[in-house]
Amino acid sequence: MRRASTETLPSVILSLTLTDFMAHTGTTLALAPGLNVLCGPNNIGKSAVVEALRCLAQNPAPRHVIRHGASEARVTAELDNGWRVAWVRRKNYALYEVTPPGETEPQVFAKLGKGRVPAEVAELLRLSPVYFEKGEKGESVDVHLGDQRHPIFLLDQPGSMLADFLASSTESAHLMAMQDLLREKVRRARSEVRSLEEGTARAERGLDRLERLPELSLALEALRFEGRALQESTAAAPVLEGHLARIRELSGKARRLSDRTSALARLAPPPVLAPCAALSGRLAALSVVRDRTASARATLSRLVSLAEPPRIGNAAPLAGVVAQMRRLRDLKDQAAQRLAALESLAAPPAVSDPSPLAGLVASMETLSARLAKGRAWLAERDTALADLAEAISRRLAEVGECPLCGAGLDAGRFLTKAGGRGTS
Repeated sequence: MRRASTETLPSVILSLTLTDFMAHTGTTLALAPGLNVLCGPNNIGKSAVVEALRCLAQNPAPRHVIRHGASEARVTAELDNGWRVAWVRRKNYALYEVTPPGETEPQVFAKLGKGRVPAEVAELLRLSPVYFEKGEKGESVDVHLGDQRHPIFLLDQPGSMLADFLASSTESAHLMAMQDLLREKVRRARSEVRSLEEGTARAERGLDRLERLPELSLALEALRFEGRALQESTAAAPVLEGHLARIRELSGKARRLSDRTSALARLAPPPVLAPCAALSGRLAALSVVRDRTASARATLSRLVSLAEPPRIGNAAPLAGVVAQMRRLRDLKDQAAQRLAALESLAAPPAVSDPSPLAGLVASMETLSARLAKGRAWLAERDTALADLAEAISRRLAEVGECPLCGAGLDAGRFLTKAGGRGTS
């Protein structure tokens, strides 16, 4: 593979990159001035480099050049004038990407057809076959590329074809070839003009069918705005329901307090408490007597085992003490019962003003009415949204297909796009 000098061509290939092309996952060849030689064992991808140059220069018919497991094969050439040309082969089609110097976004040439190379790419690479007159259709000779089975420049062709090629290399032959190329370019240009005119007519017809879509889109956007407002109102409904539940709870407490107040109003006033200072003194004396009694019992339990005490004479004073102790015990029991009865009574409650509770109940009723009205309005808006969506679906069904790309219009996808302006 010989690199052309800058004296004969306006651009020279500085590097060649093969990505997922045949056996090459990602290979970059930096070409030196003059002669470049690729050498190595068989089946390592040397011939694939020549085939990559042929694909870049001639865009041949589909071949199995995409590496197994990849989605596309790519051949990229960096030129010394700053341009970058890439040939991309995908499963069903091929395209070119041409990037001018200093830019990052390439210009894409697609829908080329079999074996067609854009004029811009051919002008940059200058690797196209040479055509010469022979018979009615003429012949072409690839003077740049050749594989190991077919040497370049007619070395494996009959001498008659070589003679025809050399004989046609006159000025008149070049002029006639230029006329043929110009005639072919004019034919292709007219075909493209007809295709563009037909596409314009189809687009105009599609735009006529979609004339009402902007109005529907605006109406749908307005309804969506109202729907968002309704959703915000609906989100506030749980808070109102919480307030309503709190109001119901307070209303129940108010009713219970009112019933309790009515019941307490019928009761007689509590009795006037008598002074209990004397009773406290008696209780303290009774506690001393109880302690002495316990001590006497303990002493008695110890004295049981003793011999009978000597005979006591006059016991009248002791009988008087015993009687007094019994009276004190009775007084103590009565005082304890009265104290327990007094301690079980609760303090009388304070009666509060019920007017704030009545205002709260009125506010609760107003909020309930507003909540019911908001729910009814939300139901009406949902019905309007459903009717409008159905009208849009019918209109899209009448249109049938997108006037730009020809694809079918799906109502579900159309309605889910922001603002209703999505395309199919």
